[in-house]
Amino acid sequence: MGVSSGTEDAQVNDATGEKPAFHIGLAMAGAVSAGAYSAGVLDFLIEALSEWQKAKDRGDDVAKHDVFISAISGTSAGGITAALGLASLAGGVRSVETVSVNPKQTEPVRRVLPELYDVWVKNTKLFVARDEANEAGAAAGHRSLLDVGDLQSGKLPMSLLNSEMLTRTARAALSSIRPAGVRYPFFTNPTHLFLTHTNLDGIPYPIAFESDKSVYWMNLHEDRAHFAVTGLGQPEFPRQECSWLAEWEDAGDQIDVADINKLNGAPADQPFAAPQFEALAQAALTTSAFPFGLRAREVSAATANMRRRALPFRAGQFPATLKHSKLPGFPQAHFVCVDGGTLNNEPFELVRWTIRDLHEEQNARDPIKANRAVILIAPFPPPLTLASDLDKPRQDIGLGFVAKALIPALIGQARFKPTDLIAASDPNVYSRFLISPKRTGKEQDASPDLACGLLYAFGGFLDEQFREHDFQLGRRNCQWFLQKHFTLRPENPILGLKSRHGEDEVPIIPLVGTAADEVKLAPWPALPEQKLAELRAALERRLDPMVANSIGALLKGMPILRLAARLSWWRQRRKVVDTIMQIIKDGKKFADGSEIYGLVTSHQFEPLERRSIWTRLQDRFGYRRAVSLTADAKTA
Repeated sequence: MGVSSGTEDAQVNDATGEKPAFHIGLAMAGAVSAGAYSAGVLDFLIEALSEWQKAKDRGDDVAKHDVFISAISGTSAGGITAALGLASLAGGVRSVETVSVNPKQTEPVRRVLPELYDVWVKNTKLFVARDEANEAGAAAGHRSLLDVGDLQSGKLPMSLLNSEMLTRTARAALSSIRPAGVRYPFFTNPTHLFLTHTNLDGIPYPIAFESDKSVYWMNLHEDRAHFAVTGLGQPEFPRQECSWLAEWEDAGDQIDVADINKLNGAPADQPFAAPQFEALAQAALTTSAFPFGLRAREVSAATANMRRRALPFRAGQFPATLKHSKLPGFPQAHFVCVDGGTLNNEPFELVRWTIRDLHEEQNARDPIKANRAVILIAPFPPPLTLASDLDKPRQDIGLGFVAKALIPALIGQARFKPTDLIAASDPNVYSRFLISPKRTGKEQDASPDLACGLLYAFGGFLDEQFREHDFQLGRRNCQWFLQKHFTLRPENPILGLKSRHGEDEVPIIPLVGTAADEVKLAPWPALPEQKLAELRAALERRLDPMVANSIGALLKGMPILRLAARLSWWRQRRKVVDTIMQIIKDGKKFADGSEIYGLVTSHQFEPLERRSIWTRLQDRFGYRRAVSLTADAKTA
């Protein structure tokens, strides 16, 4: 790729005297444990912007145009990454390097947002060894997702996994940040943050028909929290051209990152005294509340603001109509919500409308004219899902078939976004981009791209090596994306460069300083077989009280049935655990062609070295050592 000189300044608008800037909106898709990949992408993006800004401030010979991020949306794991990424940035861009936990890796692991890294890579674990699980302290019973501190005797479990562990991890991460007081030229003030969730109650919306004065009511379940984060960026959010939120009167809940110092020393097992940060923590936890796996969360909203949710279309007179519609007579509404990815796994449209210039019919897509873009970070771009038996009549389309197919069909339709995703995949559209995992140069073609992709993406919680690998892959893929794909034509007014015949496109964000150093491909990680014994023990420790509590709650007042159920569990316990462990290790194939990838099928299993009794006896009595010393003496 040709590189234009950075000595030419970007063109200045004659009418306003301002230099045009390139607007970015980030959309982070759901990813479960592969949120570590999204965290790596965001981490490198911040490093690249920071290093470029330092070079501009020093007067180096680099591109002088401006780029800023004005909106971020996130779903599930992407929501946690978005919220904690902005919070971590309040503490400054801090370069940290540590030794890899993968014994095959010699390069240090680098990051610039340490709190974000710690949450995703170091602190979110599926299990810990029995000794660590039993350690005393504030985190006792909540050190991993299989710990039992959340279970209450005689009550139904809130979720299959320990959700309280995630709550404490989020609070501990936020309270550990010390604000640096830095305002970044590459973020706007405010930066709009959207965290999606699936509202199980729904928000009622009236559609009035003038013909007969009747009202057609519908419930909105694809909900979200909206925060306006201040104190982080230098340039003001361009409200005049990006007026979508203003049309809907959707200002968002205000959060000043300078106030994060109020959280210092706050206990992780208690809600924050600062309500805006507790709301942020709960919104991040709500968007990742995977149904059944993690517990549902309650979200509160002022009744007066229930309808001030900007919807992805021009508002027109609709907000005024909503003001006159009948609302409940109570001041605060409480909604039960689960994972935002249930209905909206790629929250693309929220940031696209936030950064859109409403004076234009659409955002410019041509590389010579484009001045804003949405970048979708999707660790798991949806694969082709086509029934294997469409070529012949179905033999059984009874109740069982419909029951099995209906929920996936409803979720798939709710997530269907043809206009957004088709445009993002079009190489001729320069206003929508996609970053997804690509493990280029991998040593074995059979291995997948993500180490966290096994077990329906929950497998990354099995070992820190997996999450560390994907974090580094996210950084590597972001570097490649900025070098090769996130580009414009030199004559674009944002860049202000003179076109040269045959010149290639120019990076929107040039890589300088440490961002120019190649992010190397991390070695493929593997889980040592001996760790499966620790996992099995942790699984049994959670299953036993969880089943006992469920039986006690469901069969309360029925002692004979309760006794029979407990006896049945103890008879089936070993078989259940064996089945789960077998799936974790080897995966499982289903009759319809779908598959759960396990450790072995993903090439992430390191078996123990099987040594014969004779070999062990030789080692025990020193025979093998004596033979080795004799051979060395002869060689010498």
